[in-house]
Amino acid sequence: MGLCLAAGLAQAQPPAPVGPPGRLYLPEVANDTIAVIDTATAKITERIRVPFPAARPAVMAATLDGSKLYVDNFGLVPATISVIDRKSGGVKTVPVESTPLGAFTSLDGSEIYLPEVGFVVEVVSTKTDTVVRRLRFPDIPVSSISGPDGKLYVGFQSGLLGVYDPLTGAEIKRPIWSGGLGPFWFSFTADGRKLYVDTVNQIGVIDVANWMLTKTISTNTSGVYRPSDPGAFVSTLSPDGTKLYVTVFGDTGLRVLDVATDKIVKVIPTTGSTTSVMFSADGTRGYISDLGPSSAKFKGPLGEVVLFGNLVTLGLLGPGQVIVFDPKTDQTVGAPIPTQAGPGVPAWVPLL
Repeated sequence: MGLCLAAGLAQAQPPAPVGPPGRLYLPEVANDTIAVIDTATAKITERIRVPFPAARPAVMAATLDGSKLYVDNFGLVPATISVIDRKSGGVKTVPVESTPLGAFTSLDGSEIYLPEVGFVVEVVSTKTDTVVRRLRFPDIPVSSISGPDGKLYVGFQSGLLGVYDPLTGAEIKRPIWSGGLGPFWFSFTADGRKLYVDTVNQIGVIDVANWMLTKTISTNTSGVYRPSDPGAFVSTLSPDGTKLYVTVFGDTGLRVLDVATDKIVKVIPTTGSTTSVMFSADGTRGYISDLGPSSAKFKGPLGEVVLFGNLVTLGLLGPGQVIVFDPKTDQTVGAPIPTQAGPGVPAWVPLL
């Protein structure tokens, strides 16, 4: 009887966690929902419906304590962002001037920067959830990211990248060529000396101190640029600062770049194009947003454009998935997490 009781107690034990405790808020662009993933169990626990149809939520940004999250909505009319308050459980819509192309948290967490198609970066206060100022530009801003120096680095559709005062919009460093068109995302090295810029089909490397483009890196593993190369979309520095993970549109597979050599040293297999890599705060798990097999047919820069348009307008893609991996080994952990169509750029937040 003692053996039976012991066996019963063993069976009653909860399964061992597959990741750290926390939540991954994942936009499902073509489904107009935010999936909430329990990262300890790698299970979706709920889906949050964005308040209006055809919102196309795409890029998440979070406050530093993880209590509030913001998502840009690519739906053209009306132009909005959505705000999730984890403490109250509320979701609200905030109107903005024009379609936002991303959402980025300021260095101190007090503001969210929204690059928009209307030649403007709108700044939202995380305290009041209102637009507190607008920074105007002569080019369309497609990214607006806080640098380690607290300045605002703005990438433009034309391929230029400039540095500005985040309060006034005054130019601090003149715009320079980033290495390609459409620099929607960029990443600094841990020491802040290099800046990797993701463009339509290569990665630009900028010397921050001298403010100049020093080289470009092909998105294919041969290292030789080809016009048919896929586009670099979103990049994320590894928790230990030694690697850069680069997602691509127009091909499958996540690129892993060695920041010491600026060489692609590995490709992590995926079933489709990828939109993001996000890490847990403790650095033990990485999460790859994979658009799934239906996206794999869109090849090269032209395919990238068609795929992006399909994702944010037509919404004809099939299901996607989130691939969990260990950034120390770059090996996958467990089975992929199935998602609805169009997994976008998520935010990992701790438990409240």
